Amino acid sequence: MALSPPNAFANSPLDRAGHHRRDPAWLADALAGEAAKLLALHRGQVFVIDEGGAATPGWLGGHARAAIAPGEAVTLFLGVDAQGAPHFAVDMPDPAPLEAIGRFEELRPLAAQISWDDLAIIGCAKAIFDWHARNGFCAACGVQSVVVEAGWRRDCPACKAEHYPRVDPVAIMVPAFGDKILLGRQKAWPRGMHSALAGYIEPGETFEEGAARETLEEAGLKVTRVRLHSNQPWPFPYSLMIGLICEVEADQERIDTGELESGRWFTRDEARALIAGKHPECFCPPSFAIAHQLIKAWAEEG
Repeated sequence: MALSPPNAFANSPLDRAGHHRRDPAWLADALAGEAAKLLALHRGQVFVIDEGGAATPGWLGGHARAAIAPGEAVTLFLGVDAQGAPHFAVDMPDPAPLEAIGRFEELRPLAAQISWDDLAIIGCAKAIFDWHARNGFCAACGVQSVVVEAGWRRDCPACKAEHYPRVDPVAIMVPAFGDKILLGRQKAWPRGMHSALAGYIEPGETFEEGAARETLEEAGLKVTRVRLHSNQPWPFPYSLMIGLICEVEADQERIDTGELESGRWFTRDEARALIAGKHPECFCPPSFAIAHQLIKAWAEEG
């Protein structure tokens, strides 16, 4: 059962079955079993095959693990599906063993083509592998750490510190004043693209405080009320996007050009056109991004 409004990368169909992570014998049997499914990634890219002219995740049998990656490659236990089939992912250091049957592609461009069930599973694997790539050494003493608990922890053999995958909380919000919202754009984005404002939550802040601070810093707008819409795991690399609609006290923005190139107010009709892809000048992120869902939710209120 979904516990929040639907967002891509959320609502995984798998039971993570965390109690199996400490059971090497069970994991070995599960990976070798006929029902096992294996997802391969390489440097954050996802292995895909072409089916019916579209790229789809190239799920392999668990038996392929030994043939496509060395023993020390990180293997992650993702969980079991409703039929009890165990799902794993392997971080391949060399893509060559699979190049004859498919290819590796970046997840973000693929996201619009892949089912949201698969996105939730793949996003989790990508985030964990990105964390491993950045945290190979103990943060306490600097010694190289080792992978334990089926990829869900790293332990230091020297000082015995335990390291768990991190999640970076991010407030992402649309400032609203009356019957319009402000969207920003960054210089690096394609021409015409506008999106929600966003920023990392700092230590000692609630997400409401972080949203208010970021809105003031980026757009010069004072927040008077914050409404939580939903949240989204965002595997680029491992964030939790906290989606908010923020009412502001005025529509006199002061854009910090160090953060944004510009900002623009959109009426509800314009926001509906953005969501439908029919605005004559601008467009917004695709539906798999929580920014799209925030704009859509606000547009449909009136």
